[in-house]
Amino acid sequence: MDISEAVRPHPLGCTVSFEVVPGSSRLAVPSGYNMWRRSVEAHLTEEPSRGRANRQLTLGLAMALGVSEAQIEVLTGQKSSRKLLLVKGMAAGEVVGSLMQKLG
Repeated sequence: MDISEAVRPHPLGCTVSFEVVPGSSRLAVPSGYNMWRRSVEAHLTEEPSRGRANRQLTLGLAMALGVSEAQIEVLTGQKSSRKLLLVKGMAAGEVVGSLMQKLG
C-alpha cells in the first residue's frame, strides 16, 4: 500500500485524493487505500445532500491529521464520490505519515 500516491504537494500545503462512500453504517476517515484509483477511502455516515457528507469528510480528515477544520478544503468533486481535498499548511510527508498511522 503506497498511500503517498494519493497525496501531492501544493503551494499552500498538499492535496489528498479521496474515494468517498456516503451513507455507511460507520464513520471511518481514512478507511483504506484504493491502489487502482490511487486514492484514500473514507466511509461517511452522512448522506450526500446539502454538503453534509463533504462537511463530515473535512471534519474527519482534520481530526485524523490533528489540524483545524479550517485548514481543509474540498477543491474538486463537491458532488462526486471522488474528491480532491487541500490540506493547508502541512507537507505531503506529514499527511502521509498521519494517514498511515491511522490505517495501522
